[in-house]
Amino acid sequence: MPEGTPIRVVVADDHPLIREGIIASLGRAEDIRVVGEARNGEEAVTLVTRLLPDVVLMDLDMPAMDGVTAISVLTERFPGLKILVLSAYEDNEHVYTAMQAGAVGYVIKRTDHASLLKVIRSVHQGDILISPYLARLTLKNLEPTSSNLEIHLTSREKEVLNLIISGRENDAIAEVLAMSRDTLKTHLKHIFDKLQVKNRTQCAVKAIEKGILPSKKS
Repeated sequence: MPEGTPIRVVVADDHPLIREGIIASLGRAEDIRVVGEARNGEEAVTLVTRLLPDVVLMDLDMPAMDGVTAISVLTERFPGLKILVLSAYEDNEHVYTAMQAGAVGYVIKRTDHASLLKVIRSVHQGDILISPYLARLTLKNLEPTSSNLEIHLTSREKEVLNLIISGRENDAIAEVLAMSRDTLKTHLKHIFDKLQVKNRTQCAVKAIEKGILPSKKS
């Protein structure tokens, strides 16, 4: 995308007041432009197919087609699309389901305006984000289903994975591990290939689910 081009966003939420409030809030940012709004998952799929936005803000509990189904459909059709869940649900089940469906971020609706803008900009740049609170919730509640999965990670890959699971953004991981962003992307690709996942969010979920959490350094 050329420098200075606004991030094109579609907002999907079945509550008019909430949808209008989100749109009004995003409208105050010069680098973000809302190009469409949907009342349910079906409308979201239709709008995204027609408008090809950069980011979709997706509610989960909607009529006609729920948000998780819409995420799955859109992820299959548009692998590069950034779908950010904006939901009132804070429980582990909804977070986990949305991540498994292909969402690249999960933000609760009580998030403030500045934080929402930051997350939209970050996912647009390629980061995969879960709020630190939700990351801790996921770690606390997901129980490993297997403790002996035959996946071999290098020590460096384990360090990267540990930071992914802690909810760190790409820039923060690169800084902590003193590596370039390009080097980090190479490590991420190797980890994704070994875990057979498509993004950082699914990577964290699978690592927790399968019991392959790396040990923290002492």
